[in-house]
Amino acid sequence: MHELGYAVEIIRTLEDFMEENHLTEIHEVTLTVGEATGIVPRFMQECWPAAIEDSDKIKDCKLVINWVESIGECHNCETQFPIAKCKRVCPKCGCEDYDTKTGYEFEITEIKGH
Repeated sequence: MHELGYAVEIIRTLEDFMEENHLTEIHEVTLTVGEATGIVPRFMQECWPAAIEDSDKIKDCKLVINWVESIGECHNCETQFPIAKCKRVCPKCGCEDYDTKTGYEFEITEIKGH
């Protein structure tokens, strides 16, 4: 479960952010996570409480995850399509050659605290 490793790194980032911005508490953090990262949002949510329990300033922090579907753009006909749902094949022309437009996102997009 690599989600726990990601959670620990997010906490380190949040603690650094708190120090740099003179915050005393973070009560909510929002992540944007793309399908192609391999991160399973449910697993991230499940390991989050264990990851934050030792941090006094983050121990009550809620985790919100915005999921981004992997979208590809066909090199042949330029159709955009959901990569996983279409099994990596353009539904319009059958081409298997595409660029991934979305799905690799992994970033903290919002921090709420004081």
